[in-house]
Amino acid sequence: MEATGSVGEAPGGRRVLVVGGGIAGLGAAQRLCGHSAFPHLRVLEATARAGGRIRSERSFGGVVEVGAHWIHGPSRGNPVFQLAAEYGLLGEKELSEENQLVDTGGHVGLPSVSYASSGARVSLQLVAEMATLFYGLIDQTREFLHAAETPVPSVGEYLKKEIGQHVTGWTEDEETRKLKLAVLNSFFNLECCVSGTHSMDLVALAPFGEYTVLPGLDCTFSKGYQGLTNCMVASLPEDTVVFEKPVKTIHWNGSFQEAAFPGETFPVSVECEDGDRFPVHHVIVTVPLGLSTFSVGSLLGLSPSSWRLCRMKKYFCVSPKCSGE
Repeated sequence: MEATGSVGEAPGGRRVLVVGGGIAGLGAAQRLCGHSAFPHLRVLEATARAGGRIRSERSFGGVVEVGAHWIHGPSRGNPVFQLAAEYGLLGEKELSEENQLVDTGGHVGLPSVSYASSGARVSLQLVAEMATLFYGLIDQTREFLHAAETPVPSVGEYLKKEIGQHVTGWTEDEETRKLKLAVLNSFFNLECCVSGTHSMDLVALAPFGEYTVLPGLDCTFSKGYQGLTNCMVASLPEDTVVFEKPVKTIHWNGSFQEAAFPGETFPVSVECEDGDRFPVHHVIVTVPLGLSTFSVGSLLGLSPSSWRLCRMKKYFCVSPKCSGE
């Protein structure tokens, strides 16, 4: 989300402020730092660390990913993969041409072995059968992208409706039927992780097909995903990122001034929780997953009615469609 204005200009270039020190904010800062037109750049991060939802812990005798786990679709078209390769964070296997060309269709690979809650081993054939059913239906949901109407509002409702029809045709005994449903439930939970949601009922069916699936076999960081954002922070000029600076609200379409730039006016002012204000020409707001749309509207200084109008007209897009990356 960006605000621009033509009021005033700070000596030596325009002032830009990025709200949020997650991978999106750091990526924006990286791109702007390489542009001579934006010499005055700051990133405001609410917490004491950068990385946002990317966080690796090493206090358990190894690397534990608290946030993002893997690169989904690691190939040349994936900017996360490109950065990781540039910083030398991936191994030979992950960087191999063979690995990058694997077409998974956007689906997570099947486990080599599965167990029921009783401890009994589940037939791989049964797991594969349910995977074929589930991911076949997932592929069908993408066909509603340009449809005038959808049969149900959400992906979750569509999947459950279609699965219910398949269940009526199962002829196995009751225990096998329950096992099949349990396996399907596991695929539901896994798809929630891939889609970045608590429930597929919260994912709209109509735009679900907008998600672009990149080739490549999903891969992880042997030394932790956070190594990527650490490298991104290190690549920025010193003091670019200001930590423990939560933003309260953003004031738009004004004529704001700052003592450091006498005679200059700025169209936007970013107000922090501690009372500090940053008058700037441009603001880039990177919204974390899970932040409610009402909170976003409040942050942007919009009334509930104005925010609803912006959402309806798609001036802004807050979409949690993502995966482990």
